[in-house]
Amino acid sequence: MKVRRIGLWAVAAAAVLLLLLTAAGFAKPDAKGQEISRTEELSGKTLAGVTAARMAEENAKVLFETILGIKLSGYHAVKDIPELLYELKSGRADGICCPDVTAEYLLRTVEGLKRLDAPEDTAGGVLGGGRLEFAMALRKGEEELCAELDAAITEMKADNMLKALIVAYVEADEPLELYGTGGSSGKKLYVGVTGTIPPLDRYDDDGTPCGFSEAFLAELGKRTGYCFVTVPVTVEDSFTALQSGKVDLLFGYGTSRNTTPGEREYIMTKGYYTMKEYAYLTLE
Repeated sequence: MKVRRIGLWAVAAAAVLLLLLTAAGFAKPDAKGQEISRTEELSGKTLAGVTAARMAEENAKVLFETILGIKLSGYHAVKDIPELLYELKSGRADGICCPDVTAEYLLRTVEGLKRLDAPEDTAGGVLGGGRLEFAMALRKGEEELCAELDAAITEMKADNMLKALIVAYVEADEPLELYGTGGSSGKKLYVGVTGTIPPLDRYDDDGTPCGFSEAFLAELGKRTGYCFVTVPVTVEDSFTALQSGKVDLLFGYGTSRNTTPGEREYIMTKGYYTMKEYAYLTLE
């Protein structure tokens, strides 16, 4: 049985963006006429990305200027992947940025994109070099639950189940799809998913969470006895949903090894996937 669907207005909006992209194709805008092949060539240009919750556009701009060692003319924060692709197609952005795992997925599934070459030291920059892990966020005060989840994640790593799920649902040329099974008939825990980090956290064409997040949570449920139910949330509203109790966890949230637990307003589980670097895409 599929999990709860995202609101019809959101699905319709995403559908309109995808129709625009499909109808117009990925022809390169003629306005600037300059082909971009390396990240240095984004200097003086505009970048777009799905920015983490509660990070202002200006802060994101400074972050990526620091990573790349350039000055951007602007940074556009968007709410989802269809809007991110539309920024590029429409010419509003010269390039888009996303985690390496998402970039590889988009290059496999969307025609007309290419990855920009980057200096070797870019991977070792801010939040690069494997210092960002995707994990789940919980409210402070849920340390006991967090410890249970950590123990199960550690077990999944030790017996190679996590690796098997990554191979099947993330690294495959055509990642498997799976819909919510919960993994158990025990206590329900609601998990917010944004669909903004495919294929780790993605929606199908109807706006329903599917794939790795569902497979991971189903396995986690078998090992802990909890029944995990995914709930679509937007990036902007994700932490509000967590703090208000609408959801018990957020699925795809990055945790930097440079941030100490005391600086956070939430707690994090152990990571389930390591991001090596940000990747930057533009039109072929």
